[in-house]
Amino acid sequence: MNNLIRLTARLAEIGTLRYTPAGIPVLDIVLKHESWQEENGQQCLVKFDMPARILGKQAEEWQYRQGMMVEAEGFLAQRSQRFPRPILRIQNIKEYKG
Repeated sequence: MNNLIRLTARLAEIGTLRYTPAGIPVLDIVLKHESWQEENGQQCLVKFDMPARILGKQAEEWQYRQGMMVEAEGFLAQRSQRFPRPILRIQNIKEYKG
């Protein structure tokens, strides 16, 4: 089964860097996306906010880059056992050069 997301968005919110009990850096962010897409032969303006999480070294590298346009790749998973809503688990993130 496939579960791969690639999204161009702005880093709208960046949480506080935290660490797991194993010492792995974790950064929760919110990505803000806006684009025109074609649906059923019509142009449709798409806007949404997507909660996301970065783990590891990339979490430390992105903690001070709020407002930057990025291209993020990862997969969707539920936030936690208590919160089943999906979150984008980012595996690769880079600055979007347009």
